[in-house]
Amino acid sequence: MLDAGVQGIIDGGDLTHRSRPLPRDVEHAHRVDDLRARAGIWGLGNSGNHCAGAGTDISAMGTMHRPDLGIHAVYPDPRRGPGDGTGPYPGLYEIHQPVEGLAIHTVSHYGLDRSLSDAGIHIDPVPLPGHVNLFVCHGTFEADGRLFHCINADGQERPIPLEWAHRGWDALLLSHYHSLGAVPGHDHDGPGQVWYTGSSLTRGFSDDLGPRGWLHVTVEDTGRVHVEARTIWQRPQYDLDVINGTELTTDEIDQLITTRLSGLELENGEAARLTGAAGAIVRQRIVGTTAAQRSALRALQPRWRRLAAATASWQVDFPHQNSGSPAQGFGGRQRLITGRVTDYGHELDVRSAALARQIGVPDAISERVQSTALDWARKIVQPDTVNELAVSE
Repeated sequence: MLDAGVQGIIDGGDLTHRSRPLPRDVEHAHRVDDLRARAGIWGLGNSGNHCAGAGTDISAMGTMHRPDLGIHAVYPDPRRGPGDGTGPYPGLYEIHQPVEGLAIHTVSHYGLDRSLSDAGIHIDPVPLPGHVNLFVCHGTFEADGRLFHCINADGQERPIPLEWAHRGWDALLLSHYHSLGAVPGHDHDGPGQVWYTGSSLTRGFSDDLGPRGWLHVTVEDTGRVHVEARTIWQRPQYDLDVINGTELTTDEIDQLITTRLSGLELENGEAARLTGAAGAIVRQRIVGTTAAQRSALRALQPRWRRLAAATASWQVDFPHQNSGSPAQGFGGRQRLITGRVTDYGHELDVRSAALARQIGVPDAISERVQSTALDWARKIVQPDTVNELAVSE
């Protein structure tokens, strides 16, 4: 960004990807932001769903609020008094004008909370007359069907109303969805264009495969706004084929993972040259497992970690979901819905595991109870059919 000669940097949210970042995360974020400060460039940081605090906590973006160093963060802070902060609603909806004639309207994850109206707060962003108006927000854009696949495990999905996009903004620059680029149907080069900043992180399991980078926004002397996606280098990542635990024994799963790890190039010369760390990112997802299987597989993980010691990151994920086909995209394509069957054993496994995880029941207790309950539940009915429903939008 500095090499491109930018005059300001906007962070769309989820900088640390957690509400309580580790000290090393904060130190690293400050060290990178110091590059911006030394270059004399202004900065603006928004709050996302992952960095949002709960209860009495404040957003992790609070660590980046360093006005004396030229960066302002958008997050609610109960310590702020009346008139303290940037209006109209500090932390929820703020209008920043870092240079004359430019208005950056910023709505945080907090500002999309549907319960705000119950408190008499109505977020209603409107462009300022006579300014170049950029709209910045962290949420799910209501008009883009792809985004309903954006998994938010940290609370309600908070949609950005389509009606907001039709208010005369010169550009809408959105975050939360990790895929970089213009939103289909709003990808014209002119007023009302809608872009997603994506993420500089290599993709996760729920993200589309694609480039990573940032948006270079140019405001011309005429007031015309031009947006261009700038891509960056990505560390090599392997998302290994999903393993279906309903079809394999624990030993077979162990052997499959061992074989896969031994066949991968876990270190990369370019990564070592650019970053000093040669390791690749490797992820394995295992679905359809029982509580007993998950317990046995967790006991094998220390050995898997030793086999993957050369990686930069090794992750095993046990999502509690059907092992059938995942839902396909919206926007004219059909979505296949499976698993709505009279298999009480499966339903109990999925729902009880999620509930136990949410309320923090220790594994030593929940897995024993689930295992016994599943044995009983499977005796209630033995389904011999699976109903499939195709829904077209």
